[in-house]
Amino acid sequence: MTPRLALILAPLLVLAACSDPNDRNQRALTGAAIGTGAGALIGSVTGSAGRGALIGGALGTLAGALTPPPQPDAIPTEPRLAQPYDPRYGGWYDQYGQWHHGQPPQGYQPNYK
Repeated sequence: MTPRLALILAPLLVLAACSDPNDRNQRALTGAAIGTGAGALIGSVTGSAGRGALIGGALGTLAGALTPPPQPDAIPTEPRLAQPYDPRYGGWYDQYGQWHHGQPPQGYQPNYK
């Protein structure tokens, strides 16, 4: 790999580590940065670092965009405070800390303070 390409890819990989895994766009950009770096490394072995970077970037973007966000931790043993419906995100948390999309069931009473 040429030193110029390494100087371009190194900051991309550092920035990729700073992304929010819950944001699909940031996962796509992270995948693009990692895929570009990996593709350039593999492509430099075969003599075509630029083509490898393009292919790796495209595949990394797709992989990052299609990867689901991380799942929340297991259900806690102690109940949490249930939260009211949050219209900004279109859902609510129950007393076990589980996120539910949509409106809560009729008669649901949040017990937050």
